[in-house]
Amino acid sequence: MKRGDCLYKFRWATAVEVPDMSEYWCLMANEMADIDGTPEPDNERVNQIKELFVNEYKAGHLAFRVAVDKEDRIIACAGGLIRTEYAYPLAEEPTLFGWIISVYTIKVHRKQGLAHQLINDICLWLKENGAKRARLCASSLAINLYEDLGFQQMIEMEKKL
Repeated sequence: MKRGDCLYKFRWATAVEVPDMSEYWCLMANEMADIDGTPEPDNERVNQIKELFVNEYKAGHLAFRVAVDKEDRIIACAGGLIRTEYAYPLAEEPTLFGWIISVYTIKVHRKQGLAHQLINDICLWLKENGAKRARLCASSLAINLYEDLGFQQMIEMEKKL
């Protein structure tokens, strides 16, 4: 079952589908919790994410690329979110950054190159919309995928306050 066998098509998520992307985000977040011990989202957080997705999509700052099966069911997704941020704490001016978010593939469809294609498409969309860099938070299992796509680990430390 490879992409070349035409089992999958790639397209942009529609406005009607954007709220549903929060469900894929939840699946991704739960897997990251199991793998890396990150917090599991509760229903309130999933609803907040859904609202954020809808608002950012309407504002033109968010797009989702999806892979669908022959029945047009979404089986994988990746989002791109554009933010204006400071590149580092003492930067003089903010710049446009792209965030890769909600990368998720249903387990039975993994290892087909779907995430790779979706992320490449999202990176192109981010670039076309003015982002100079793309960032993401990766689970320990996905680091190799992201490094293969050219992402580099940054030296950053965190302390929970």
